[in-house]
Amino acid sequence: MERTTTIDRLLDKVGGVCLIAAPLLSAISSPLRFNEATLFAAGLTQMYSCVLFIPALLGLARLLHRTAPRLAVTGGLVGILGSMGGVNFATLLLYEWAARTAGADEATVGAITQTVQSRLWPALSLPTIMFPISFLILSIGIIRTGVMPKWVGALLCVAAIIFPLGRIPDIQALFHLSDLLLFIPLAWIGLRYLTSPTPQNFAIPATA
Repeated sequence: MERTTTIDRLLDKVGGVCLIAAPLLSAISSPLRFNEATLFAAGLTQMYSCVLFIPALLGLARLLHRTAPRLAVTGGLVGILGSMGGVNFATLLLYEWAARTAGADEATVGAITQTVQSRLWPALSLPTIMFPISFLILSIGIIRTGVMPKWVGALLCVAAIIFPLGRIPDIQALFHLSDLLLFIPLAWIGLRYLTSPTPQNFAIPATA
């Protein structure tokens, strides 16, 4: 029992840190991607953000493991797939930076971008779209079970909807809005994980 409690506490701490760090790095990467001079930084921060979103999403799913286990497992697995898709898109920024740094002209860079969009987009978009879907699944679970305040689930749900609306057509304002709507509830949950004296006691509804 003591070993289980220790493991739970460690998972809580790791999940809490990642729930704060992952959306923060995502918010930092968004404005950088719209400037050619900062493409490398944008790709790098987005890549690490997507990697950290894996334990972050699993930490989010742990909130539901007692009250909605099916939603917890589904949301966690879908989130892993979506995070890996996000890493693929982050590497595209790094490739574009490498091409420009190597001296490729605008025509060449444009041709590369066109090839990616026409041939690789279907393969890359399918796993990536799973990322907002995972938040939609988990937010529904949070609202239904009451393991967190309703506003937490509501913000995650709205962020999950806005996320693809900004990134598919590259609308900068929606990039920033979805980042903010993700950061607020995820950082709040992350702080609960880091400060709760007993693992996940804060995540058990009063009616359980």
